[in-house]
Amino acid sequence: MKNLFLFLLLLSQFGFSQIKSEEVKNYKWDEVPNFKEIPVAFQNYPAVILKDYRLYDNRIGGYAYKAFVVKHQAIKILKEEGINDYNKVTISKKYVRDYRDLKVRVIKSNGKIEELPKERILEKDDSDERQFVFEGVEKGDIIEYYYVIKDYPEFSGTEYFQRDIPLLDGKFQINSISQGQTFIATYNGIEKSYVNGNHICTMTNLPAYKSERNATNIANLAKLYFYVDSNFNYDFDSFYYSLNNFADGVNAKSMVRDFIEEQKLDDTTIPLDERLKKMDIYLKENVELDEQISYRKIFETKKMTPRMVLYLYKDVLDYLKIPYQFIASTDKFEDAFNHSLVVPATLSEIMIYIPETKKYLSPFYYWMPYGPPNSVCIDNEAVFYQKGKKGKVDYTFDKIGGVSMDDNVNITESTITIDDDMETVLVNKKSSFTGYRGFYYRSVIKNIKEDKINEFIKDVVFSESDVEVKKHTFENKEYKFNYDDDKPFTFDTQVQIKESWIENAGKNYLITLGKVLGDQTNLYQETERSNPIVLTYPKKYNHKINFTIPDGYSVSSLNNLLFDKEIKNEANETIGKFISTAKIEGNVLRISIEEFYNFTYLGKEKYNDYRDLINTAYDFYKSALVLTKS
Repeated sequence: MKNLFLFLLLLSQFGFSQIKSEEVKNYKWDEVPNFKEIPVAFQNYPAVILKDYRLYDNRIGGYAYKAFVVKHQAIKILKEEGINDYNKVTISKKYVRDYRDLKVRVIKSNGKIEELPKERILEKDDSDERQFVFEGVEKGDIIEYYYVIKDYPEFSGTEYFQRDIPLLDGKFQINSISQGQTFIATYNGIEKSYVNGNHICTMTNLPAYKSERNATNIANLAKLYFYVDSNFNYDFDSFYYSLNNFADGVNAKSMVRDFIEEQKLDDTTIPLDERLKKMDIYLKENVELDEQISYRKIFETKKMTPRMVLYLYKDVLDYLKIPYQFIASTDKFEDAFNHSLVVPATLSEIMIYIPETKKYLSPFYYWMPYGPPNSVCIDNEAVFYQKGKKGKVDYTFDKIGGVSMDDNVNITESTITIDDDMETVLVNKKSSFTGYRGFYYRSVIKNIKEDKINEFIKDVVFSESDVEVKKHTFENKEYKFNYDDDKPFTFDTQVQIKESWIENAGKNYLITLGKVLGDQTNLYQETERSNPIVLTYPKKYNHKINFTIPDGYSVSSLNNLLFDKEIKNEANETIGKFISTAKIEGNVLRISIEEFYNFTYLGKEKYNDYRDLINTAYDFYKSALVLTKS
């Protein structure tokens, strides 16, 4: 799928590179360094990256199969707090054939240069890393190092240059190889050129990135992808043929036919939608993902690799002559979709679209049922391939379909009691999930080890709260229930709270009942927004909390539990909401909460409304109820 055949092609086809890149093999730093001046806008950071060079020299053909790689970095410490964060350097030595050169030095603020001797370079035992620590570093010092390694050739990769501190001078270089084309895709402020047989990408004064919640942070980073392919005109057609070849079965028509007949997948009196569900359920419940050599032995061994899943789906659809389209998209949080240049490493979301049913098969997500698209590419752009006559393939660009918030619902009902000691809090909580979270949790429970189940329950049901699980049961955990929203995946738990939900306030007590929901996001510290709001998928929550009021006590401050906040779109439709109600019936306080997010994208001009909504849920989580002694 991602040029798995590339290495063999390179070995068999590429001639010896005539490119001379002695700068890489014999790289040296300047004895007297000369760095760019730090702009005023960058001087308030704890540190600044003065230089970040990454150079590759691939040598392939004849008797050569090697590469020389240089990494050179210099960081200036601007504040005391930057010392501990940036005075350590770790270098991976995994797969490295040889270190040709490794130098480390500190340039003091007075210009004195102190080179670190090799005996000060520490190697971790049983680790694939080398690490060295700069001791005695002070504010104003420059930490600099470079290394030259002999390694195996790099035919593809990703280089991220933007970090949480600014970068003044960055450079990436890789040489061309004869009989193969090197493709470079750059994003967000990186310039590229071609000089003397080398592809060179440069960047100047890159600002620090700002990580924001519910944003495409990684997709927005300054980065580049490089890859080598024997096809000099690599395009979307090329990607399709590599994908189609990847999905080619290996002459197992009899196996496919027998499977189809046994499952009655060729019975056209049954709607196609039902037949595809039946196929998916059988495979996911009976055939494990595991190492397995022979495609023909899938049903004998009850095992298949992820690649074989794509084989089998394609072979079944072809045998039944069911029209389908291959789709390739990106994880919208990792990469923006590029219409002008095919970047195989970014096209990670491979699906099969069935036009007749308008649903998707997700071969590489074994926990995903036939129906909705992969969650990370909902409403994202994609390339849709359509096979025509005589093997011709056409493609168009379109958006992946969306899903309904009513398909992704989390319902909880919690019963909270306090022991007579007014310290011990006990909770019975039933949590049910439909949609993506239900799909995923069923997969986890099927594969999780017994000694990890309690930790999993704590994380999913109670988030940050420290609890002791007394009892738990699961309902509807079988894969087939992914197709039945009336049978949501359900945790039924009984726990004792190990942290303090109750605070003594003189004769009264304060209890934070909202903690039963689990940790909530707090956006109070974010005052400005740089990016649009992007959610994975629309979702809905319905919570009920039943609190038994202890004998001899009454409750007040119910208003602390009442919230009502919403977001509307340009058509004045409510697309996000948090509303809570509370009432007392006998000795039980009953709280109901409805919360939903019926969108995946909001422009940053809507950020204040979104932040207020998120903080409303947080305010409920933190709000305290007063218990007064009668």
